[in-house]
Formats: sequence, structure tokens, C-alpha cells
Amino acid sequence: MPPDQPRRVIVTIDGPAGAGKSSIAKRLAGRLDLLYLESGAFYRAVALMAVRQPQFLRNSQGLEDFLATFQLQVVSKNEGFRLFVAGQDITAGIRDPEVSRIASQVATLRPVRQWVHDRLRQIAGSGGVIAEGRDMGTKVFPEAEVKIFLDASLEVRAHRRWLELQNQGNTLRENAILEDIAQRDRRDRERVEDPLSMPPGAHYIDSTAYDLKRVEDICLHLIQPCIKTG
Repeated sequence: MPPDQPRRVIVTIDGPAGAGKSSIAKRLAGRLDLLYLESGAFYRAVALMAVRQPQFLRNSQGLEDFLATFQLQVVSKNEGFRLFVAGQDITAGIRDPEVSRIASQVATLRPVRQWVHDRLRQIAGSGGVIAEGRDMGTKVFPEAEVKIFLDASLEVRAHRRWLELQNQGNTLRENAILEDIAQRDRRDRERVEDPLSMPPGAHYIDSTAYDLKRVEDICLHLIQPCIKTG
């Protein structure tokens, strides 16, 4: 690496649902000129295909055959990305509530998890990425230069998600969102395949009392020394 070139680091942000991983990762990607990867979007893409073609989930062979031929194109945008299947933009479709529900189910399947992990590693290449999810620092990028585990209280995470959905015109009750996140927490921590846990060597950040700017500043303080020119 030439001395005037920044290191192409890999940064991972893991944590439970509603902790603010996506918001922080997008802001950091924009500030640091890193490629933003959201693992959940890949599980949602598989889930969307399951909604459209439910037959491939009926048995393990059907699932493996589908994944072997599933071509998901990722187009990087400023502080984000768009997903395409056979030329069709599915970025909005993967955010459908039904797709979200199925995504939490397909994410427990070993073949799906392996496919997502392989795809993320392929896209990341030699570095220059910030990846967020549940097992980025433990399973997908254990060699990452900076690992962050972002957390917050259940109540605060539910309230943040409620505000986000309200801004999108969703009228779900906050209590219903809290119950849903609590269930996802249990599922994430108790699943056999890659349960949610803090990666070895990760920096723990409890954002319960912090706004986005404060969390962003803390993360920048951790990341910037690793990407300075050599």
C-alpha cells in the first residue's frame, strides 16, 4: 500500500433490532467514503423471492437449488445501495412488512445464512466497507479492523422504531412494536445458527441516552485512527 493511500479497512457494526445500526452505518459510510453493506437487506431479498416463489422453501434441495442460481445485483449509492433482480429494482419491495416477517424466518436457515455471508464477503473484496447486522464481526468479518456492538434499552429501541414508522405513515402501536422487537431479540440470541453476541474485541456502545450525532462521534473516534495514511 503506497504511503499516501488510506487503509481499506473493514468496519463491522452489530447489535439487536432497533439499536440504530443502519442509521449510524450510513452516516459513517458517507463521512469516511466506505461502502455500506446491510446484511438484513440480503435476507429480505431472499424473503421477497420466497413471497413470489414460495415453492423453493418447501424442501432443502429446492432452497439450495434456488440459492445456487439467485443473482442479486447490488448498486452502491451515496450512503446506501439499491438491489436488483433480473433488472428489477427490489429495494422498496424488501421493506414490506410481510417480507420482514418472512426474512426473520429464512435468516435461521443455514443455507441462506451461508449464501448471505459469501455474498457479503465477495462484495467487500479487499476492504473499504462498513457492514452492519447481527453477526458481521463474529462470523462474516472476524478479521475486521474495527468492531462495534451498538445497543440500547428495549424501550428506547421500540420508541425509535415507532417514530421511524410514524414518519413513513405507519400507524402501528408502540406497544406492538416493543413486543415484536422483544420477540426478535429472543430469536436472535437463541437461534442455533450464528446467535447474536458481542464479537471478541468489539467496542460496546450503549446508545440509550445518546442521539445519532453523539454515537457517530464515538464511532469516528474509534475508526479514524485505523484509516489514516501510512
